[in-house]
Order: sequence, then C-alpha cells, then structure tokens
Amino acid sequence: MKSFAKMLFLSSVLCVALHVQGIFSQNPQTSHIVLLGSTKPDGTREFRCGGSYIGQNIVLAGAHCVTGKNQPALDTVRFGSGTDNVMHFRIVNHTLHYRYKPQFEYHNMAVYYLDARPDLVNAGRFKPACILKPHMKQGIVQMVGDSSNGRGLALQSTSLDVVASEKCHEYYNPIPKLRFGVLLCCFCAMNSDTTECSNMHSSPLQLVINRNGKSVPFLIGHKSIGKACGVKSPAVFTRYGSYYEWLETITDLPLEATACFSRY
Repeated sequence: MKSFAKMLFLSSVLCVALHVQGIFSQNPQTSHIVLLGSTKPDGTREFRCGGSYIGQNIVLAGAHCVTGKNQPALDTVRFGSGTDNVMHFRIVNHTLHYRYKPQFEYHNMAVYYLDARPDLVNAGRFKPACILKPHMKQGIVQMVGDSSNGRGLALQSTSLDVVASEKCHEYYNPIPKLRFGVLLCCFCAMNSDTTECSNMHSSPLQLVINRNGKSVPFLIGHKSIGKACGVKSPAVFTRYGSYYEWLETITDLPLEATACFSRY
C-alpha cells in the first residue's frame, strides 16, 4: 500500500496531463466528467457545476452546488457533454460534508446519488474515476469543465501548474470565505499563460496516471475560489485527499488505488 502510494506521488510529479488546453471529445480518461444542473419549466436544462462520477450511482462535486442562494433545485446530471452520446440521470439524494458551512469554502464537499448506475448502461462507457490520496507539492495537473456558459455543449481541458501551499497561503490569508487561510482542505493551481479554461464552479481537477499499459484518471479536487487561468493568482480547489476517509465511509466504495486500477 505504502509503496503504491509513493509510486502515485512520484507519477504525479513527473506526469503531464494528456490533454493540453482545448475542446475535446470524451474518452476513458474523461468519461467520468459530469455537469450538474436544473431542469427549467420548458424542459431545457441549465448547468452550474462540474463533477465527477466515482462509482455505482455516486457523483462527487461541491456542496455549494446545492446550497447556493436564489438557485433552482439541483435535479439532473449530464454525462457525455460535448459528444453525440449525451445521457442524463436524475439526482435523488445528496449528502453534504458534516463540517460544511455555506458561508465558508472549508469542507466544500457533497456526494450526489443518481437514480441509476451509469457504469451499467451504454456498454460500460462511463467509467468511475479514482481518488488521489497523496498530496501533490509540484507538477502539472488537468482541469476539465464546461466552456459553454452552462449549456453543456463542450468540455474545456486545461493544464495547470501546482502552486505550493505556502505560496498559495500568501494570496488567501485571510479572506472571508477562507478566514483561516489555505489549510489542508485545499489545493492551489494556475495557468497565467492562457485564458482558455472553464470558470464553472466545482470543475474537476485530475491527473492521468499511466501504469501497466493503463491510463487512469485520479481526481485531486474541484474548483472552489478564483480563476485558474489568465491571472497572476492561483485558484483554490477543494482537495479530495483530505477527505479520503470520509469518502470511503459515506460512499462505501473501494477507493484504494489498486482496486481502482483494476476497473480499467
């Protein structure tokens, strides 16, 4: 277990994201990327958050997606955005992190339960992502999110540089939503050389790790505060590794890396 975790950390430092910034079609390394939104009275859908499918009927995204003020009820999840094979699932329930408070960004985590299992439909096209437990201190990661102003027409993939926690703490110490600064809850990354990236809340941050001929997406977190691109300050992401044990308990999913690799 420890040796594999060490391998993941070293891979995360050395590996670059498989997709540079741009619009792309989904593949096994991005089929877990979803959009969360609401259904309008006329039947059309509007999406306001990104998220990730992690297994069975469970999607992981920000708690702010469901607790935002003056927002319609969150009721739908879209798989396959930007492709000709879009599918929708209904949100039937959700669980917020027990320490989450809407006025802060700390513990901005929620688990959403769907009305069916995406991995059992469409010939298993939608594969659940893994969770990266070790904390990355340097390297290149990938943010994926909607780039069509909530219409769900295309996904934007952008490579970001990891920003050390100590440096990020200088930008966000303190602000109202992070009054204790950037703690272990959070992860910072940025790309000041491009404006081509999604600004959607809860856009997933991931690393694709290659091992034994497999390319497997490991989730690092989701976007909470700031712009990740085109500015000189990093965006803040909720870091999933800090909530690994809570996720295991609340979802009852096998999150251990070896078990996750076996699904690909």
